[in-house]
Amino acid sequence: MDPLKKMLLEVDDELQKNIQDKVVVIGYSISDCLKKASEFFKKDISYLDYEILEKGKKGFFKKKPYKILVTINQNYNPYSELEEFAFKLGVGDKLLSTELDQYIEPKNVDGYFRVRIYKEGVFLTVCPPKGNGKPVEKEECIRRLEQRGISIYDEKKIEKVVKQAKCEPVKVAEYDHPIPEHDSTCKVEITPDEMKAYVKITPPRKGGRDLKVEDIVNALKAKGVVIGFKEENIKKALDEEIYMEDILAAEGIPPKHGRDAYIDYKVKIKKEFKLEEDEYGRVDFKNLHLIENVVPGQILAEKLPPEKGIPGRTLFNKIIPARDGKDIELKPGKNTVLSEDGRILKAEINGQVVMIGNRISVEDIYRVLGDVGPKTGNIEFLGSVNIVGSVLDNHQVKAGGNIEILNSIQKAIVEAEGNIIVKGGILGKEEAKIISSNGSVIARFIQNAKIFAAIDVLVEEAIMHSFVEAGERVVCQGRRAQIVGGEIRAKKEVRARVIGSTAQPKTEIIVGYDPVLLKQFEELEKKLKEKKDEFEKVKKTKQTLETRKKEDPDSFLAEQRKKLEEVSEQFQSLQAEIQQLEKEKEQLQKEMEELAGEGKVIIEKQVYPGVIIKIKDAVYNVIDERFSVQYVYKDGKIIEEKYIKKKESSKEKK
Repeated sequence: MDPLKKMLLEVDDELQKNIQDKVVVIGYSISDCLKKASEFFKKDISYLDYEILEKGKKGFFKKKPYKILVTINQNYNPYSELEEFAFKLGVGDKLLSTELDQYIEPKNVDGYFRVRIYKEGVFLTVCPPKGNGKPVEKEECIRRLEQRGISIYDEKKIEKVVKQAKCEPVKVAEYDHPIPEHDSTCKVEITPDEMKAYVKITPPRKGGRDLKVEDIVNALKAKGVVIGFKEENIKKALDEEIYMEDILAAEGIPPKHGRDAYIDYKVKIKKEFKLEEDEYGRVDFKNLHLIENVVPGQILAEKLPPEKGIPGRTLFNKIIPARDGKDIELKPGKNTVLSEDGRILKAEINGQVVMIGNRISVEDIYRVLGDVGPKTGNIEFLGSVNIVGSVLDNHQVKAGGNIEILNSIQKAIVEAEGNIIVKGGILGKEEAKIISSNGSVIARFIQNAKIFAAIDVLVEEAIMHSFVEAGERVVCQGRRAQIVGGEIRAKKEVRARVIGSTAQPKTEIIVGYDPVLLKQFEELEKKLKEKKDEFEKVKKTKQTLETRKKEDPDSFLAEQRKKLEEVSEQFQSLQAEIQQLEKEKEQLQKEMEELAGEGKVIIEKQVYPGVIIKIKDAVYNVIDERFSVQYVYKDGKIIEEKYIKKKESSKEKK
C-alpha cells in the first residue's frame, strides 16, 4: 500500500478519538486538508481556522504532504456583511442578533452523508449539496464504511443512493459480525429533584453498533422514567453525533403556581408628569395631565380573581403540589360604588380620582395648595376647584363645578360651569378671559379683562377698562365701587356707586340685553338668509323649466318633466320653511324688545360725562355730572329719574 495512503487512513482512524473542535489533518494541499476537516466537523469551511504544523512540498519525483491543525473558529461572525451594512445605515447593531441564525443559511453548502449500523443492517443516508456546494462521492461513503468495519457492501446500491441523494436512510449492507464491546452506549443521570434526565452517548468503535432513539428511551425507562421523553433532542444528538456531552433526554412537568388576585386600575392613580412635545420638539409645561377626571358610572378598577395552581409531575410520575393564588379585597372609597361580587368599582359622581391608602376615592373638589403655574400646569377638572394662591399668566383653569380662588387671576383663562369666586381681583392685562356658563362671577375688582356670566357679575370695588357681559345683572357695589371705561352689558340691570371718571374715558352701558336670546336671533338670521338664497336659486330653475315647457311642449322630455316636479316640490317646501323662520324671528324679536324695555341703569352716587347708556333702541349720552340717578326706558326714549336708595332697598326686600 502507498505509504501516504496508509498514513491518511491511520489519521482517519484517529478522527473518532479527537475532541469535537480540533483535528490534525494531512493532505497534499491546504484546501484538501480543509475539505477533510469540513467533512469531519460537518461545518462549512468558512467556520474553520487552521495552523500549519508541517509545510508541504511539491516536486517532480517526490511530494511532501501538508500537516495542519484545524479548529472551529469560535469567533466566526456570520453577520459580517450585515454588520457593515447596518453601521453604514447608522443603526448600530440593531440589525444584528444571534436570533437571526435560524434565518441565515449559507448559499453554498457541501452535501453530506451518514453511516449508521443497527441490528437490522448498515444504512447510508446521503444529503444533496446547496448552491455550488460539493456533492458526496461514492468513494467517501465506501471509505467511511470500511472505517466503521464494514467490508462487505452493495456498491451498486451505494452508487444509486449517492446519485439520488434523497437524505433518506437506505440499507447497503448486512450487519453479520457484531462486536458488542464496540457498540455505542449511553449513560443516564437523573437530577436529585427527579425533574430532569441527561444522557451521555459514547461513540461506536470499529465494527460497533449505533444507538437508536428507542434504545435511549428504553435506557431511560430502565431507570424508572415514565413521562417527559424528549425524543427530538435525542434524535438531534444522534444525527449530529454529539458524543460525551450531557443531552437533556427527559424532563418532568413543573408545577404551575396559581397567580395571585390583583387589581387592574382603569384610571391613573399615580400623579406623574406627562410632558408632551409639539412637532418642533418644544415641551408644553402647562398641560401636565395631573388630574384624572371621571364621570358617574365610569369603571375605576377591576379585581381579577386568583387562579388555581396546576400540579406538576416528576419523571417518575409523582405529583408535585402547586400553590393556589392568594385573594385580595377591592375596597370602595368615598363617592364610589362596588359591585355585588366585589370585582368592579365605579365612580358615583363627577370628580377627580384620589388614592388614599389602598382605596380609590372620587373628590368633587380639587384643591391647589398654591398658585396655578409652572408647577401645576393647566387645571381641567369635572368637579369644583379650590385654589389657595393665584392663577398666573398664560395658564388655564377649567371646571365642571365652581372655582374659588383665594388670591387673584392674572393674564389667564378661567372657565366654570358654576360660580367663579375671586377673593382677590382680576388683573387681566387685556388678555384674561373669565367664563361662567351657568353661574355668576364674583370678584373684589376687575381690570382689563373679558367677563362672561350666565347670571350675575358682582364686584366689590371697581370694574375698569373691561368687557363684562351678564345674563342677569352687573352690580358694582361697595364703598369704592365704580365702573370706569370699557363696555358693560346686562339683561336686567347695571348698578354701581360711581360710573365714569373725571378723565371721561368712553364707558358704554347696555341693558335689556340677553346674550342667549341675541345668539339665538343671530343664528336664526343666518339660517334664514341661507334658506332665502337657496329659494331664489330654486325659483329661477323652476321659472326656466316652466318657460321651456310652455314655449316648446313637444321637446319637453320626460326627464325634464320629472325635474320640474322635483323643483316645484322643493320650491313649496322652502317657501313653507322660510315662512316658519320669519315667524320665529318675529316672535324672538318681540321677546327681545319686551325684555329691553325692562332694563335699567342705577348710579347710587355719581355719573360722569363720557358715559353712554343704551336701552332697547334708544341711546343716552351723559353730558354733565349727575348724582344718585337711574335711567329707564319709557315711550321710546331713555329718561333720567332720581334714585332713592331706601326705596330701592325696600323693593329688594319684597
